Amino acid sequence: MATKLKDAASIEAIISEMTVREKAACITGGSSFYSRAMDKYGIPKLLLLDGGTGFNTNQFFLDIAYQEYVKKREEEGNPVDDEEYTGRMGGLDVVLGDPQLWKMRYEYADAALKGRKDYGCYPPGILFGATWNPEVIEACGHALGKEANARGIDVLLGTPNVNIHRDPLNGRLFEGYSEDPCLVSRLAPFFVKGIQEEGVIANVKHFAANNQETDRMGVDEHIPERALREIYLPGFKACVEAGCKTVMSAYNKINGIPCAQNRWLLHDVLREEWGFEGFVVSDWSAAYDQAEACAAGNDLVMPGPRQLNPVVKAVEDGTLKEEALDECVRNFLRVVLETPAMKGRRKIFDIEEGTKAAYDAAREGIILLKNDGILPLPEGAKLAFYGARSKEMAASGAGSAAVNTCLNTNVYDCAAKALGAENVYFEEVREDTTAVIVTVSANGQEGADRPDMFMEQEDRAALDRAIAAAKRQKVPVIVLLNVAAPIQIADWEPEAAAIMCLFLPGMQGGQAAVDILLGKVNPSGKLPLTFPREYRDCPTYGNFPGYNSEVWYGEGIYVGYRYYEKKGVDVMYPFGYGLSYTTFEISRLSAPLSVNVDEDEVKVLVSVKNTGKMAGAEVVQLYVQDMISTLEKPRKELKAFCKVFLEAGEEKEIKLILKKEDFASYDTRLGEWAAEPGEYRLLAGNSSANITRTAVVNVCCENPYTIGPRTDIVKVVSDPKAVEIVERVCNIKLRETAGSYIVFQPLTTFSQIWQECIAPAIKADEETSAVMQEEIYREWKKL
Repeated sequence: MATKLKDAASIEAIISEMTVREKAACITGGSSFYSRAMDKYGIPKLLLLDGGTGFNTNQFFLDIAYQEYVKKREEEGNPVDDEEYTGRMGGLDVVLGDPQLWKMRYEYADAALKGRKDYGCYPPGILFGATWNPEVIEACGHALGKEANARGIDVLLGTPNVNIHRDPLNGRLFEGYSEDPCLVSRLAPFFVKGIQEEGVIANVKHFAANNQETDRMGVDEHIPERALREIYLPGFKACVEAGCKTVMSAYNKINGIPCAQNRWLLHDVLREEWGFEGFVVSDWSAAYDQAEACAAGNDLVMPGPRQLNPVVKAVEDGTLKEEALDECVRNFLRVVLETPAMKGRRKIFDIEEGTKAAYDAAREGIILLKNDGILPLPEGAKLAFYGARSKEMAASGAGSAAVNTCLNTNVYDCAAKALGAENVYFEEVREDTTAVIVTVSANGQEGADRPDMFMEQEDRAALDRAIAAAKRQKVPVIVLLNVAAPIQIADWEPEAAAIMCLFLPGMQGGQAAVDILLGKVNPSGKLPLTFPREYRDCPTYGNFPGYNSEVWYGEGIYVGYRYYEKKGVDVMYPFGYGLSYTTFEISRLSAPLSVNVDEDEVKVLVSVKNTGKMAGAEVVQLYVQDMISTLEKPRKELKAFCKVFLEAGEEKEIKLILKKEDFASYDTRLGEWAAEPGEYRLLAGNSSANITRTAVVNVCCENPYTIGPRTDIVKVVSDPKAVEIVERVCNIKLRETAGSYIVFQPLTTFSQIWQECIAPAIKADEETSAVMQEEIYREWKKL
């Protein structure tokens, strides 16, 4: 009798008993969204379903339609065989290519959702990023985790999506948190925490640098390693360190290698450097070569079923080591043990908890961009709404993030409920109208990037009608941005008395927006990305989405505010910006004069006071500027922040902690993170463009740039003491010996100069040569 999966010890027994074909089956999906059940070994099938914004009924019932197809084939005596699925999409191809099954999927979904008011729709990552508040994100994670567990999900995909906001036209930009890796890294892990504490496995995606939808299946992204390390990977690392048990490999290539087949990414970085112990699942059809994916460390291939022969034959002919296949099975089964399918499901959840969590996130994430004094609206306000989105708001984007629910709110209905239906009207401005409110949209979706940075045409027409009608009655215009990403607003912004950015705010976005408009809630959201004036100002302009399935990340680390500040480009609204109905003052910033960061943290104290007449929350943002650096660096970088609630007149002191890594940059020549000793300026403010307090700290640490074997020869010869040591130990003239390297190849390392020039010149044996080098390096360290 075969061993049954029950604990970690049983995994090794199962692997030893499995045939190669069974191992290949174990790590290949069983259907569109389920892994494969293997009853012989007690391995249950897992439901892997999107997503971060709620239960994806479209995907769920697509799989049901496929199961109907499988059942029919069995009844006809022609059961499904893995080897008939030659395409990468496995069984998904069947449903996608069969109009009857496609229609069945929608019929099942409509029947299941009819009259149901317990499917939650939570805000996507961009709104979470705008909260700058990990607590409300974790609360959404708990609520969503409970719902997912009750609905049969084992792995909730995209919890979170941490891909960086590289370009505002990215169709899925709304799923990511921010343009800044610090903000992503300090927020996204709390979504992981909330999800997994409810028994469901979280999944961070898309690993890595999945920053566009154009040519998404295989686009080759040429990305400098420093940009990868500093900008695109930190959010993933933070989620792994928070205990996220699954990672999704991305469709795109990085520097010529598909992510699902990229051993440097999946093994060297993810497992060896970061210590990841969960399993890697491919994005759906991203494992272009199953055997290569297995060898690289992509543990589970989805969707299925899919041919198993490529893996079996690769083991037989030696191109895939069976030990690599075993490791994939081992990684997968370790996590299977932690799933609801193995440990049992929690059947009960309270949608009211989800509604509250979604409301709290929307309340804290909605951003007031402009206010000429019209907001908050007075009691008894009479409002005229314009734009179709005022009555039917976009709560989430399209594609994997889409959620079908009856719980979405809109500003028109919520205002009518708050003010009375007689005081709210649509596309009509009356003599007693207090304000005109127009909601405009620019949605995003999986599978396609946006063509431009403008709002939808019908919404622009509604905005123009609203402005014209408001002018006739001499009433102010308030614009609500129900958008998936920044839009160009400079041409009409002067016409608006107030502008609020809702992004895609989830099921309670309409209610939260109305509560802010009426002053029941003081807005506290801050932009998680920069709003450029126009698209041509963006760092990726002319370099997005590439051409002929190639894109070059020529901006390197200069993404978002890093670029705009470096180039001196004026923006519409800066990173971290957001207004309030009250005022705040950062009254004090203090830090130690000097800290040895090899041994201690830098403790920064900031005092902030609510100087207005209304309670509210401010986000204190701490940026770091390296005043003199060996590497080229941004003018400043966000390294810490804290959202603090204050009553009117209240003052609080908050403590922010900086560690050695907060002063480090990735040096590709050294192949490591390098924190350089010296003076750093600490800058505190409430946006990247509004710094109100500064301090200087002298950072002490081991200097990675002291002269040594990896130092450029031009730097060595520019230091007389370093030259004297070499010449004394070796009895040579260094400039003469190094010769043309100094002029024509000045960045050649000293160790290479030793091998190619000095060693031949001194004619020492290998042992003597090593002793001489060691003496030089020992004396250099004393300089």
